[in-house]
This record gives sequence, C-alpha cells and structure tokens, in this order.
Amino acid sequence: MTYAEVEGTVKDILAKQLTMEAAKINLDSRLVEDLGIDSFGSVEIAFELEEKFELKIPDAALYEAKTVKNIVDYISSQKGIK
Repeated sequence: MTYAEVEGTVKDILAKQLTMEAAKINLDSRLVEDLGIDSFGSVEIAFELEEKFELKIPDAALYEAKTVKNIVDYISSQKGIK
C-alpha cells in the first residue's frame, strides 16, 4: 500500500461517515473546523480506520490529530509507508 492509497482510503471513510463527497476532503482539511467531526464521530471514524488498516489507534493519537494529513501520516507511519 502506498501513501496515496492510505490517503484515498482515509478520505473515503471520512466521506462515508460525514455523508459528503471524498473529493471535497483534502489533506489540509481540519477535522473539527472544516469537517465538523465531533468526539462521537471521531470514535466511529477511528473504529472504522482500525478495522480497515488492521491497527490500534490510541486515544492520544486521536486527540492529537487536527487534520486529515495527521491521520494519513499516523497510519502510514504505523504501516511502515513513506
């Protein structure tokens, strides 16, 4: 899997959860300010990301993520993708 594939998958999951087009989500999109993700939504999204990428995302990593890029970077680093 490549960084671009991780990015696409993350955007698809976010789009599905937020009922919006993935094309409207970019790496610089802020999770709360731009996408309107609340704490409940972030838990649902984290669960789906964990399932899709077969990894555990600690709560601390969730709270630190402010943008879509933060999520993609975290998953990529955990999967050894540069």
